Amino acid sequence: MPSIDFESTYGVIIIQDMNIVSVDANYARIYGYQSPEDLLTNSNSFLDLISEDYHVAACQNYRDTMSGQREPRGHTYTNVDRNGREFTVFTIDHLTEWQGRPALQVTVIDLSPAIELQNLVRKQDQMYYDMIMQSAQGIIVHRDFKPLMANPSWVKLQGGKSIEQALKLDSILDLIPQNNTNDIRKHYQAIVSGELSGTSTVVENIGFDGIHRFFNIYDNAITWEGEVAIQVVLEDVTQKVLLEKQLVHQANYDEMTNLFNRRAIYEWFRAHLVSDEHLACMLLDIDDFKLINDTYGHMVGDEVINVLADITKRNVEQVGGVAGRWGGEEFIVFIPNASPKVSHQVSDQICHQFNQTEFKIGEQTRFNVSVSIGVSDSRSCEGAVSIDALVNLTDQSLYQAKACGKNCVCRA
Repeated sequence: MPSIDFESTYGVIIIQDMNIVSVDANYARIYGYQSPEDLLTNSNSFLDLISEDYHVAACQNYRDTMSGQREPRGHTYTNVDRNGREFTVFTIDHLTEWQGRPALQVTVIDLSPAIELQNLVRKQDQMYYDMIMQSAQGIIVHRDFKPLMANPSWVKLQGGKSIEQALKLDSILDLIPQNNTNDIRKHYQAIVSGELSGTSTVVENIGFDGIHRFFNIYDNAITWEGEVAIQVVLEDVTQKVLLEKQLVHQANYDEMTNLFNRRAIYEWFRAHLVSDEHLACMLLDIDDFKLINDTYGHMVGDEVINVLADITKRNVEQVGGVAGRWGGEEFIVFIPNASPKVSHQVSDQICHQFNQTEFKIGEQTRFNVSVSIGVSDSRSCEGAVSIDALVNLTDQSLYQAKACGKNCVCRA
């Protein structure tokens, strides 16, 4: 909050035998009079200017100070001026003389501006506190990830039970997946150093209740108890993130097999084409698939497709490759930098494992299915390497596998 300047008025009065013998203009105005003469005319005694609650104390203070039993000191009083305005003053006593006789000089400082400022600050502090505590957005203040303040919404969003539970955390990084903490530490240092300000970031959390959630956080550096700290405002975007992930998945994966679809395969190939990697390519085609559909029905045909998809994915991912559904009962595989030995081993394993899988229909019917596989390498392409050129080369190997009796692997 910006600083607020205020000016306070002070006035002087001289008292002798509890009577007012002199008063300046400021003192008169503080007590609601237009001039010193107005005050002197309308006041018979110094006590007329003091609340009755303080009369006894004022008389005792006057006698003790004048007799030397008490050193002059400061006092604070709450008064009501002639117009009914309540105000607070701080008074400082001084021994003096008036017309050759001892008197008491009292300097009065009007504390009303300071009191009003204090009340304003308290009101603003309370409003800010209420705004923070009642906000539907989660808000936390931390220094080096140690919580200093948290509001109820933050606790609720984190699946917690109380603010006390949150403040007992040694570090809010305990609520972040371990693989994300290094990036968050770097982000924190950038905020503290002033490199970043007012940023918005989506982070994953693991709440007190163990549930994974995603939050959009807005963080900035603030001063907290004289030192730099970070204020974080967060909103739950879990449903939005999950929906976006679902849409991305649907756009890139075949719905039935959960393998890359053709569009994603092209995207993956283009991303790897710019590197120095060479690619082993495989095309897989289920043998006599139309006969399977005609004999056992399309539901069984779908099961056969899914089994080959699972076997292919499992074997290919073990060597860092990717698999996709190229269309119908046909699949495609790419393995970066695969040696001939690796590509031979993977294709032979897929062919063997799939042919050894027994499919069952009811209690009586059992059958096996085979797959033909063509294999090639991008280094065997003539001219510039493209996905179409590589697939055409691999397709020639697949055709040879079919011509050789199926249930086998042929290599370019």
